[in-house]
Amino acid sequence: MPAVDERIYRVQAPYAGNAVHLYLVRGEKLALIDSGAADSPSAAVEPALRELGLDWSDLDYLINTHGHKDHAGGNGEVKAAAPRAEIALHHADAYLTASPEAHLHSPTDTSYAMRLMGREDLLPEYEVTVRKVVGRSVGVDRELEDGDTVDLGQGVRLMVVHTPGHTPGSCCFYWEAGGVVFTGDAIQGHGWRPGYGPIYHDAAYLGSLDRIGTLGAQTLCMGHAFGWSGVLNDPVRRGPEIAATLESSRMASAAIERAAGLALERRGPDAPFIDLAEFAFREMVYDLPITFDRQTLVPPSIAGAIRAHLEAQGWGPATLR
Repeated sequence: MPAVDERIYRVQAPYAGNAVHLYLVRGEKLALIDSGAADSPSAAVEPALRELGLDWSDLDYLINTHGHKDHAGGNGEVKAAAPRAEIALHHADAYLTASPEAHLHSPTDTSYAMRLMGREDLLPEYEVTVRKVVGRSVGVDRELEDGDTVDLGQGVRLMVVHTPGHTPGSCCFYWEAGGVVFTGDAIQGHGWRPGYGPIYHDAAYLGSLDRIGTLGAQTLCMGHAFGWSGVLNDPVRRGPEIAATLESSRMASAAIERAAGLALERRGPDAPFIDLAEFAFREMVYDLPITFDRQTLVPPSIAGAIRAHLEAQGWGPATLR
């Protein structure tokens, strides 16, 4: 298990052909940042605890960077194994902890993009995956707000930094004294895996990137190995790599924004979303390493970012059809 430093350990948790990175943070108390998918607690977190000479009874906090299924899908399993551990999540994402149905009807889920693109036929197969990744539902013990702190003792105080964009309740956790920021999926680079673009659903994402940059952190702990301008896609980046990752994220977002603007100009504000999305996607592939989707042409994962920039440029729900 890789150690970020003497108080932080990274736990790689494979799920559904992918992987998410969780973090164990030790002060006087012990916190787990994100729980992964439904099977991540037993398959990845428990062995990591044993490696550190710990068990579930030592866990005090489970802090979610956001409510998506690959970051909070294991919450129920953690709560079952560590019933005294406090689950904390920003209030704007708390609804996602209610059930798999909450994800399937969320505007920040892939299923929403499939509906928006007129591909409801893909939903049954997708729903099977969602129900495997989302475990039992337990809700939230503490709803977080910007500026809150989670004090682990021994000088480890995690400050909540609200960074919406990927989801409305996305947060970073900043340990100022240690110079470390845990970002979950708040920084997307140019995509979380080869061929995929950045995933966000609100143009507030750009402001969140800027806010993270002002923290002055020296170590960046991300939820996935997001692509950037560097050679290696390690989820932990340090020093100048942080600014480079943020700049890669801004450049990718700027490419999507330009493509969305051109789509509106050429197709018009009354065009159906799928027409605008396909036009924008054909433009952005020249600037971003995104591949066409065999079933939908436009990957549903990038549709949210396209919609965010269309709406930021005046395309509203009244024209969504």
